[in-house]
Amino acid sequence: MIRGKDLEKQVYESEHIQQVTAEITANFPDYFTFFAQEELKSVFRERIKDYQKEQDAYREYLNLQALEEYDQYDPNAFKSHTRKNCPIIRRCLMSQDEVMKDYKISFNNVTGRQLLNAVSNIARFGRSYQVGFNDETHEAATTPEDLSLETLNQTEYGCGGVIGYGIQSSLLYGVFPRTFAHRSQNAVWALYFLSGRKDFDLQDGSEFLMVHASTGTCEQNYFYPAELFGFYALHVYRLLKAACKEEGINFVNHYRYIYLSAFCDFIANRHREHINIFKRSSDYVESHWF
Repeated sequence: MIRGKDLEKQVYESEHIQQVTAEITANFPDYFTFFAQEELKSVFRERIKDYQKEQDAYREYLNLQALEEYDQYDPNAFKSHTRKNCPIIRRCLMSQDEVMKDYKISFNNVTGRQLLNAVSNIARFGRSYQVGFNDETHEAATTPEDLSLETLNQTEYGCGGVIGYGIQSSLLYGVFPRTFAHRSQNAVWALYFLSGRKDFDLQDGSEFLMVHASTGTCEQNYFYPAELFGFYALHVYRLLKAACKEEGINFVNHYRYIYLSAFCDFIANRHREHINIFKRSSDYVESHWF
């Protein structure tokens, strides 16, 4: 996808989705073979432990009663509260990554009220999504629509340049790892590599990449829609669950997407050199290669 252009409509078509899932299925065994060389029980145990270190912080940040108090008494103070107490946004603001410069500018320009409105909507969505949530029904989803995540694409669930689906998913996953996949940078890169780096005849290249034509750089697609990411993430999770079961590892539903995050991080780390090249300008690459 080229920045400044809309995602092509083809990505929502069933034929395209079937092509992508088929490619992911075909490439999964090779990645899992290397992943399984690690002590997987230990890997998952450590990932769960690391996740739990921040879960309380996310629970407090998304606490509906606390959000209502900010709304009633001091919405402007929510910006300072967010900077200090939201783990993912705090990391974004501290990041030295070049791509985060625009994020920091956007955060400086946003108001506490704007942040509060978006976070409150996300928190309410997360709570309501849990009502009637069923593990078997969730894992049996056959289309992106089955996951009912489209609501998160609406403007009131975001905050220009500060809260998109990446941050949304971090907040929701931070409280509900059973229910929401973590749309981290590594997760989108993992989908790109699992899908064989193919563009599936899309005119603007892979849907999992964001191309900055003016600078010759490329990032993971941080505008990727919630329902499509959720569906492909679930597809990979089902493959991972089945493969791990053959290794004698049975997953616990409560930690569903923590297992998946560990696998996605593994894939992205295997391709870290490739990712770093994508993120550099074409001028930089040429100066080092030619």
